[in-house]
This record gives sequence, C-alpha cells and structure tokens, in this order.
Amino acid sequence: MEISQLEAFVAVVEEKSFSRAAAKLLRTQPAVSQAVRRLEEWMNEPLLDRSIKSGQLTEGGKIVYDYAKKILNLRLEARSAVEELKALERGTLSIGANESTALHLLPILQKFRERHPRVRVAVKRALSREIPNHLLRHEIDLGILSFDPRNPELESKVISFDELTLIVPRQHPLAKIKRVSIHELGKESFIAHNVSSPYRQRVIEAFRRYHTPLNISMELPTVETIKKSVQAGMGVAFVPRMCVEDELARGEFCAIRVRELHIQRKLRLIYRRHSILSPPTQGFLEMVVPIVQEEPPKAISYRQRG
Repeated sequence: MEISQLEAFVAVVEEKSFSRAAAKLLRTQPAVSQAVRRLEEWMNEPLLDRSIKSGQLTEGGKIVYDYAKKILNLRLEARSAVEELKALERGTLSIGANESTALHLLPILQKFRERHPRVRVAVKRALSREIPNHLLRHEIDLGILSFDPRNPELESKVISFDELTLIVPRQHPLAKIKRVSIHELGKESFIAHNVSSPYRQRVIEAFRRYHTPLNISMELPTVETIKKSVQAGMGVAFVPRMCVEDELARGEFCAIRVRELHIQRKLRLIYRRHSILSPPTQGFLEMVVPIVQEEPPKAISYRQRG
C-alpha cells in the first residue's frame, strides 16, 4: 500500500468520479483507476461497487475510507509538527546536570523560555560522571559539566567560569582573616560532598603536597546540606562559588581565600559531535554562546564578612 493509492481512493470517493478525481490530483484517469485497483488488491477486498456509476463504497470500502482519511490527515499533521519544531514552536529539550551546575542553567533557561515558551524543557539531575554516557545513549540532548569529558564523540564548549571556595561559619576564628595557608587548615573539620569529583581529588592532592592532614569529618549528599551544616558551625567546606553567592551576600557565612589553592572550574556545555541535533538543541546552543559573550564571568570577590 502506498500513500498515492490512498490519495487516489479518497479523491474518487469524494469526487464521486474517476475523471474528476484525476483532474483534482493532476493525474490521468487510467493512473487513478490503477492506483485504486492496486489498493483493492493489497486489501484483498473490493472497495468500490463499480456496477454503480458513482462508484458507491462497499462495506470494506467504508472502513478503508475512514482509515485512509486518518492516515492522510496524520501525514499533514506530521509535516505541520516538523515545521513547528523547526520554528521552535514545539518540541522538548532535555539537559543533564548535577546539583551545582543546574544552578548555572537557571538564568540561561529563563532567556530560552522567554524566546521559545512552547518548547518544553526538562533538566534531569545526574551525577557528572554519568552525563557523558546519558548523552551517548541519546537519553538527553545536552549536558553541563565542570570538567572536560575528553571523549571524541562529544563536543564541549566552555560557557562560564567558577571556582572552589572555602566557606566557614561567621563565628569561626578564620572568619576574621582574609587569607589562610593550607597548613593553617590542618586542624579544621571539613564537610565534604559524598560524590567523588576531579575537584575533590585536586583538594586532596594539594593537602598531601603540603604535608597537611585533610580531616573530613562528615560527608553529605548535597551542596545544600553542606551549606546548612557550615551555617550551624559543624565544620568548614570547599564548595562551588556560584552555589553560595546568595548566602555570602546575606552574610550567613564567610568565604576565605587559601594561598596555595586556586581551583578554577570551567563550566562546559556538551553534546554529541556527530549527531543531527534537534531544533530546540540547536536553538539553545545558538543562544547560549551570545549570552556568554555579552555577559562575561564576573571577577570573583572575597570581601571580609563578620
């Protein structure tokens, strides 16, 4: 069965004439007749009663006519849907992010939603190390990472910068000091994220290099619980700067610079290198680069709080 056969059959039924159907379809009458006959052969059932001049539908023909109309209408709907997708009037954009990188997405997503309100956006929380695999399995369209996955099948664009920040409670003795050394942190109790990351490993290596113990007294599952624990005076912690900007502005705890430790985080947008990207994905990529160019990363300030 072919679409052209269904078109010919529907035209004959609606025009009640093979000749008028042929004129409507800009085809010859024999071609229309042959198309209808091949459809009947495929159905193994006569669809038109040719003993009647107008070609009345048989009972089987009535069923096929209903389905033929649905199929032809669905074809038009499919074309319309694709056009809407290309115009970013519909579709879904799925992005993989962890807890901290999802925060960076919020202002970008706001701009994207303002431009394309009918595109559904789904941000799926995932461990950073799993996001490249989610992309390669086509489970998400884009990923945001704080490290380069170094995979030849993935493209990576730096979209922002951040750094690890040492935060301490307001009442902590270090809160009155602008800068400390790693050696001065040897007696501190650290609160850490319970998920391993390249940045956690760099902190561990830095303390090891300066022969200073890193006392991790507590491991917690989210940055939010780490922040709350620091506020409660349970210890100090290294966290992404962008995750604590609001709390620092409100003076809920203090940020201290560590002389020997400056770990910058490059936030990257990653996507499949050799795949055809969906229109929403292309639209997001085209939008995010100008935003980054227009709004360069702000200088990170360490103001004394107390």
